[in-house]
Amino acid sequence: MKKQKTTYVSRQNWLTLLAVFLFFASAATLFLQHIRSGIFQQTMTTDFLDGGAVLLLSAIVLLHGEEFFFRSAIPVWFWCLTEILSLVPLSSARQKTGFLILYLCIAILYTALTSGKLSKKYGLGGIIACTALLTVIRGVPEGSQMLPTLLMLSGLVLLILSMKEHKDGQYHRMWGDRADGRRVRSLSAITDVGIYIMPNRNGAHTMFADTLDVTEIERYIHSKRRSDIPHLSMVQIFLAAYCRTIAEYPALNRFISGQKIYTRDGDIIFNMTVKKKLTVEAEETIIKLHLTPEETLYTVSEKLEAAFLAGKAEDDSNFDKTAALIKAIPGLLKKFTIWLLKLTDYFGLLPFFLLDVSPFHGSIFFTSMASLGIPPVYHHLYDFGNLPVFLCMGDKYKTVTQQSDGTIESRKKMKFTVVSDERICDGFYYSRGFKAFKKYLLHPELLEQPPKTIRHDIP
Repeated sequence: MKKQKTTYVSRQNWLTLLAVFLFFASAATLFLQHIRSGIFQQTMTTDFLDGGAVLLLSAIVLLHGEEFFFRSAIPVWFWCLTEILSLVPLSSARQKTGFLILYLCIAILYTALTSGKLSKKYGLGGIIACTALLTVIRGVPEGSQMLPTLLMLSGLVLLILSMKEHKDGQYHRMWGDRADGRRVRSLSAITDVGIYIMPNRNGAHTMFADTLDVTEIERYIHSKRRSDIPHLSMVQIFLAAYCRTIAEYPALNRFISGQKIYTRDGDIIFNMTVKKKLTVEAEETIIKLHLTPEETLYTVSEKLEAAFLAGKAEDDSNFDKTAALIKAIPGLLKKFTIWLLKLTDYFGLLPFFLLDVSPFHGSIFFTSMASLGIPPVYHHLYDFGNLPVFLCMGDKYKTVTQQSDGTIESRKKMKFTVVSDERICDGFYYSRGFKAFKKYLLHPELLEQPPKTIRHDIP
């Protein structure tokens, strides 16, 4: 994978801690000045936003500085805008223009620095120059009033000095990535345009059906149940085979959100609906399982069995609690809530705890008709969320075939269907991936050992 230039700061660096101290001092000084001056009420809004932006910057640096340092540009932009709003009403036309240009330059320079697009030498020099010009424009008599601003800008300078570039060869999050996936940026132009031509998942799905001879697979399952995998099932083999397929064909683990293609890399999210009891009246719940391409049949069996037991427990799961909370919202407000969730999901701003319980976000959704004794259905994809693949397993049935020597043999078979979002990769890639998937289904013994090599998706 092509190396991406990204930056970070460490809480172990004394320059970082000193910068955060200056940020807190800036916010405290700002509030104390206005309380003492007696005009706190008139400037409450801008002071609150200004101090809030500084405190948010401190929180991002301390909590997410090593992986999401680029996000610290957001509070810096807010701080620059609130500074402009507080200074413009009290300034001349020339000063207004100067403040607007200088604060915008600070925000742009800081964003370019934290995104790895500008060298530290030039960015640091630019911010120091802007600070000097701001001091000149505001004038020496305002020196005491400038103290919160100078403390904030001094903290930014120290923060930039403590900033380092990731050199571990791993991919690190950048602007445009989501909490549940990274943006695939090297795709062809026609692929990007095609997503806008076919904006909805259900308008861009393909349907695939195949028949699997499960005679030998069932013998394998019974053998393993008597030895080292006591809870082995057909679902577990299907899931382990899919994990192994993604190890070879990682583009199958992509998804589309906000008209952009993302990849989950090594995070394979499996969703499935289960009944708490095998009765008509029993409630359903969703199990959600995070797996990796390194999984074996043993690890998949263990994790999936634990997930099934947890899902069938009497206590409500996080999914059940979230669904109950949304259900309690009145009708019109509920419609607005769903619209708001779709909007935030479109821009990749949906909170992670909602992503973690949502059945509409994941790599693949399984459903099995075998326990119901009916053939597989072609289950639709959901336009909400980002689920790209829906796999349905049907019931098993017997067939009689005549062998080359004239003898008759009874075989057991099972149909399965796959509905997928065709926009995540091309048809040739899909065909190769599903050929590999079927190979692992027919030879589950290959899944007992970890994959020899794991491929990564393109940058």
